[in-house]
This record gives sequence, structure tokens and C-alpha cells, in this order.
Amino acid sequence: MTALAPAPQTGAQTIAEAPAAPARRRRPWLVPALLVLAAGVTWLIAAPTLRDAPWSMFGLLTAASPLLAVSIGLAATGFGLAIALRAPRMAAIGLIATVLVVRLPMTIGVEAPSYSWTYKHFGVVDYIERYGSVDQSVDIYHNWPAAFAFVAWLNSVTGTDTMSVALWFPVVVQLAMAGAVYYLCRSQRLSVSASLVGAFLAHAANWVAQDYMSPQAIAFTLGIVVIALLLSSPRSPAAAWVAVPIFAAIVVAHQLTPYWIIAATVALTVLRRIRPRYLVFVLIAIALGYMALHLGVLTRFGSLLNLDLLANLQTSAQRASGDPSIGQRVNSIAARAVSVVVCGGAAAIVAWRLWRRRDEWRATLTLATIAFSPVLILVGQGYGGEAIFRVFMYSLPGCALIIAPALTALLQAARPVRAALRRRIAATAALTVLTLVSAQAYYGGWFANLVTTESVDVATRILKEEDPHTLTIGVAPGAPGRLVAEYTEFVHAHESFDTGIDTWLNTWMEGDDFSDPTRMNEMTQALLGGGQESIILITRQMQYYNDYYGTLPPGALDNFLDIIADDPRWTLEYESDDILMYRLDSGFSQGIAPGGDGG
Repeated sequence: MTALAPAPQTGAQTIAEAPAAPARRRRPWLVPALLVLAAGVTWLIAAPTLRDAPWSMFGLLTAASPLLAVSIGLAATGFGLAIALRAPRMAAIGLIATVLVVRLPMTIGVEAPSYSWTYKHFGVVDYIERYGSVDQSVDIYHNWPAAFAFVAWLNSVTGTDTMSVALWFPVVVQLAMAGAVYYLCRSQRLSVSASLVGAFLAHAANWVAQDYMSPQAIAFTLGIVVIALLLSSPRSPAAAWVAVPIFAAIVVAHQLTPYWIIAATVALTVLRRIRPRYLVFVLIAIALGYMALHLGVLTRFGSLLNLDLLANLQTSAQRASGDPSIGQRVNSIAARAVSVVVCGGAAAIVAWRLWRRRDEWRATLTLATIAFSPVLILVGQGYGGEAIFRVFMYSLPGCALIIAPALTALLQAARPVRAALRRRIAATAALTVLTLVSAQAYYGGWFANLVTTESVDVATRILKEEDPHTLTIGVAPGAPGRLVAEYTEFVHAHESFDTGIDTWLNTWMEGDDFSDPTRMNEMTQALLGGGQESIILITRQMQYYNDYYGTLPPGALDNFLDIIADDPRWTLEYESDDILMYRLDSGFSQGIAPGGDGG
């Protein structure tokens, strides 16, 4: 592994890292350490308020104790000050502390892993644990099973379970991602301080929330390592070949990430930054070969290419017809602000380097390639309205790599004294504000994504006890599903067994607020006419999700609840503060609608 280690620092970087006069740097770590310690103490005081935080359309930071935001700000400030005082070891501790105070609420502040879509990965893991194989006819996850197989293996060798892995996953994977970005920066011969700043930026600006237990989170982290290894290949040819098996694992884990890596690798090969040059063809062959073997499932569950760039730029929220809350709009502004600052800052530095350092154009274009090649994803895929988020996420490591040296120089400015002090203060403040704004964007949808253990238990019982031909219909997003291996039986019986109510309302109209029960009556009669066993779930999370994202018009959910409560064809089978579950009475005459004498 010695051959893979970053090359020694350049002379300029060594000078930048040189200590100041001993009399002025007796204990440079002390003040940052006190700030980080204060961050830990305030976080511990705030922690008990996380689970009981009252609903807020602006998310967790405004609902929990204000000390949560204070702890994040203190940790970020402690990191910035440690860099400014040239205490890299303390800065590393500050980086870890910042990751912990920002991400630990995802573990400590919930009773079950957040995001209802996290649980669709549980069933695949359970299937592999039980049967030691996959069912490629079920869905796309069984055809890209590497990440699920890894979690199943982890459960088997450690004795843990998928629920525990998912709870701790955001913290662990974010630490791993920061470490991968640090290695990327070191592979480009940045100083230790600048590399720590790069890792901090990549973490602090990451509001995308890709860090739930998913193939994408694992593939993204490994992808950063692959890029770093490839960039090290001119100095260490073995690094390139170490990258190949890691890339192969990514190919079998995630559909999109390999093509981000390939896009960057093609451009870096043209720039003569990768050795051997034919390695790009090896990566392409692995990715396309695996895709060819699973072409049928790809075309079954979606299109390979969508060349409509404008459509690909749209998010799923923009495609929806709802009216989001003011909280969602504010949080969206926060996310966009962070994206503009990070990507705009990196682009400005690239432009400046191309203008002022023209003799280093190849190195500058290398940096630009790492940061901005993910934009090519938008040319061919919308990724279900999430491509634009993936582009920013994939761009983060490269943007952090570009910005880190300039930001480190500001933090460590020494002359002239007064101007340098102002620069240090401004840079530290900027880091702190960026971290807090990004955390607001990350936690803005906290209540819309909270999952309860009760909803997990009910969803699990449905899959284990109901006939596989039963439909489970949700009024809005916000119910965990596909948690156990039995979900495959439901898919075989009906591929769309757990979709939303709009799938079954064939005459669904945008803006329908259920004030007119006609369409609901038609759906019920159609289900009865087909002899279809059906369940409708309404969870508190659905209500929060709808209030936050505005998926349904105001009052629509209340109107729906009134309709189904008054319809004798639907029987209330389970009721709690968190869940309502209605079952369609299959013995009811399909020709009679409530309040009428016929269809």
C-alpha cells in the first residue's frame, strides 16, 4: 500500500504548513478544543428534545431545542479555528465532531429509520438472508444486489439486524464519505489542512440526504475512492488496477453511479491524467456488459435514455401538481443557496485559474472534470425527477477539491495582520453559516419523513399475514413497505400491489380535493368488480408529508377520510393515533354506492 500513498507535499505547501513562532503557538488546539467540547455538551442537552419535537413545517432545527443548531455552529467554528491556528489534529477531531452533531439525530432522534423508501431495501436483504439468492423477476433491486448482499453478510457475521444497520447507517456512511474526500484531496497533493477542509466542505454542504441505507450511498462513497485511485495512477500504476474491482462492485450495486465514474474517466483519459489509457475501456466493458445482461429488467422498469434535457432538469416536486408549504419552499431555497455557493465558487476558481495560470490548464481542466462531469447525467436521464440532486451530490467531492486550497489560504492568512485576521474570521464564519444552512435544508423535511415503529409493524404484518393478491393502497407517500422477503409474493401476484391511490383512480384530475365522492365510488366499485382484496392505509406520516409537500390540495385528506368513513364498503380494521387501516368488504354488492341506488 506504500505505492498508493499520496506524494510528498510540494515546497509551497510545506511552507504553508510551517508552524509560527513558538511563543504564539504554544497551545493552538486549546480554543478549538473548547469549542468542540462545548458543541458536544450542547448537543447532549438538546438530544432529549429530538424525539418529542412538535411538528414544524421548517423541520427539526426549528422544532427541537435551539441548542441543536448551536452545537452544529460551535463544531463548525471549532473546525475552522483549528485550521486557522494550524492545528490539523484538532481539525480532524472537529471534522468528526461536526459529522456526529449533524448526523446523529438520524440515529438518536428517531424510533425507526427515516424515509419510507428506506424500507424497500429491507425486503431484498431479508430475501438474501433467508434464501441465499435473489429473484431477478421481482424488481430492479434483485438485479443490482451487491449492497443488499453486503448488509445481509454484515448481519450474519455480526449478529445485528437490518433495522440497527439502517439506524446507524447515516452516521457511518457520512464519516466514510468525508474520509474518501480527504483521500481524494491527498491524491492531488493537497496539504493535510487543505484536505481536511475539502472533506469538511463535502460533508457540510451535503444536504441531499443520500445517506440512508441504500445502494447509492455505498456506491457514491466507493466512487470517490475509485476517482482518487485513478488520479493516482500516473504515479502508481497499481492504483488503477486496485480501482477496477471496486468499480465492478459499484456496477453490481447501483445503476447510475458507474456512469458518473465513466464520464469522469473518459475526460481524464483525454487529459492524460490516467494510466494506462486503455483502462477506460475496461471500465466501460464492465459497466455495459453488466447492463446488457440485465437489459430486459431496465426496459421493464424504465427507459435507458431520456434525451429531454428540460424534463431531466425538473425535480419530482416540480413535476407534481401540488402546492408545497412555505416551509418546503424556504428549505428548498436553503438547498439551492448552498448549491449555488459551492458550485459557483468552484466554477469561479476554475475560471480564475484558466485566466491567470494558463500554463497549468491541464491541471485546471482535471479539477473541472472531477467537479462538473456529473452534469452529463442530465443529458440522458431524469432519474425519476432526482437527477439534478444526484448531479450536485456527485459534484460535491470535486467542488470541495477545488475550493479547499483557496479557503485554507484564507483561514491561514498571516500578512498583513489586520487584513489576515478579517479574512480568517470571514472564512470561519462562512464555513459555519454554510454548515447551518445546509443542515436546515437536510432537516427541513424531518417530519414528512419520520417513520414510526407502529407503521413498520403494521406493514410487516400485512406482508406476512395477508393473501399476496391483496392491494395496499396509500393516499399519499408516507408508509414503509416491502420490508420482508414475502413482498416478492405480492409482486408476483400484482406488480403494483403497493402504489398510491392515484394509480387506481383512472379518472384522477389534478387538483382533486375529494369534495366529490364520485371517483372514489368508481374506484371502489371497480375493485369490487374484479374481486380484488384491498386495504387502504392512512398514516400520520402521510398527513405530515402532504402538509409539507402539498401533494394533495388543502382539505383533500380530510375529505377523503370523511368519504371512506361513510362508505359501508370499507371497514375500519385498525385505528390508532398513528394509523388508520380500512379493508374493502369483498362480500359487498358492487352495484350499490353509498347514498345511492346504483352505480
